[in-house]
Amino acid sequence: MKKYLLIFSILTALFLAACSTESQTEEPIPNEDSNDTTTEEPNNEEELGEDNAVEEDKEENTDETTTEENPTNDVHSITYKSNNQEVKGSTIITKSPQQDYHINLMDGFTLTAEEPGRDVVMADINPDVSMRIEAFPKADAVFEELLTNTSDTVDAIASEEGYSEYDLASIQLDEQITNMHTFYVEYEGETVITLLYERPDKFIRLTIFDNDIDLKDALVQMGLTIE
Repeated sequence: MKKYLLIFSILTALFLAACSTESQTEEPIPNEDSNDTTTEEPNNEEELGEDNAVEEDKEENTDETTTEENPTNDVHSITYKSNNQEVKGSTIITKSPQQDYHINLMDGFTLTAEEPGRDVVMADINPDVSMRIEAFPKADAVFEELLTNTSDTVDAIASEEGYSEYDLASIQLDEQITNMHTFYVEYEGETVITLLYERPDKFIRLTIFDNDIDLKDALVQMGLTIE
């Protein structure tokens, strides 16, 4: 993203410089029959053009500073547990590539579009550790139907012991998160956690896949920042 912003800033600066040069090049040539005062007028216009160019440069520099400073304001952190150790990771607000939400994405994870209506956050050290994200606008979904579908899906992969709830007691939930339902399953040596909850304008379903790397707490906490 920063790379694209830098390229955009450079192209914008070149465009403004080209426009300034073209404007000065196309200034009318003084009439040879004009008096001295008349012949000096283009110089005044040229100086005015230079002043305008300076102002444009100042405005451009101001815009670039604002663009560079905004991401800094969006930097936060998440403290999570992994293999009985407490870890703190910095996050930055990241917009979904296709769905209507943003998430506090932690360093060491990548957000990509998996398929229409589904994104996935993958751990850079092991793509098998991931979180599928589905955001349903309330106008397009019914919570009870999503809950039934989610429960049936979990039942299909759960062993004879079934599933249990995932404990979120250690996490302070946003007050706008309601109707939280959690499902915890141990499946073929891996952990599968599903969260279904409601926000004011959408329903969120998270499906987390973890193994002995133990990043489930990090993924859950990132998922709960979705808005």
